[in-house]
Amino acid sequence: MRIASFGDLHLGHIPVLDKFQGKEEGLLRFDDHLSRTHDRIIMMGDIYQTDYGTFPGSRSDVLEAILKRYSRVVRRWKSAHYEGIFGNHDQMTQKLMGTLKQIRLKKDGWRIWLIHGHQFDPFIGEEGRLPYFITWIIGGMRRKGLRKLANFLEGPFYDFGQRLFERLDMAARKALIHGGNNIIVMGHSHQMTCRSFGKGIYVNSGACYRDDMRYVSIDTETRVVEVRAFKPPNEYCLFLRWRDVPFLK
Repeated sequence: MRIASFGDLHLGHIPVLDKFQGKEEGLLRFDDHLSRTHDRIIMMGDIYQTDYGTFPGSRSDVLEAILKRYSRVVRRWKSAHYEGIFGNHDQMTQKLMGTLKQIRLKKDGWRIWLIHGHQFDPFIGEEGRLPYFITWIIGGMRRKGLRKLANFLEGPFYDFGQRLFERLDMAARKALIHGGNNIIVMGHSHQMTCRSFGKGIYVNSGACYRDDMRYVSIDTETRVVEVRAFKPPNEYCLFLRWRDVPFLK
């Protein structure tokens, strides 16, 4: 089975609040590529930026506006080919769209665990209620034209905290060594990662934006895990590659 996963698009309901910063046609071509080359596609959360609304929190009215703005590709994402996980920025999709907290797969002897990862973030945690006030303020900055400051706070400043604690890496290490998993896939950190722990691998494609549409590709038959970036119309650039070689173990 060939499995693709991507996340952290952060699609917004108006252009100034849309961190993807691309046109819907780009997502449609991305879907064409993934659908042709993979059997199953999993959306890893934070597809939608639902917490940049008038009030703090993951807002249903904001989600509805985003779905309308990207209606063509959203219709494709509703097909049986796709499955969705919610992230901390689009938790409302759990209630309104049936997205899941996690997905566990077992195929060709591999155990694969997919989860967004904010649950292990010391700044957010399982519920993530307090950070909604912070993202609401940052959304206000973007509305007022303070895009560079907002990008710094949600980019380098936040990334420093992620690298300092490495909680996602620690959680993946525990799940691989002690949890009986072979592959752990996460999003959330926006950091491209492919790290071996024991006999397994933790992989994260990072953010998926207009000019850098990254995704994870897993082939359970050939036992290969890759981090790629889509290159229109139907090519990709390979960033990281890991192969399970049983006879070397």
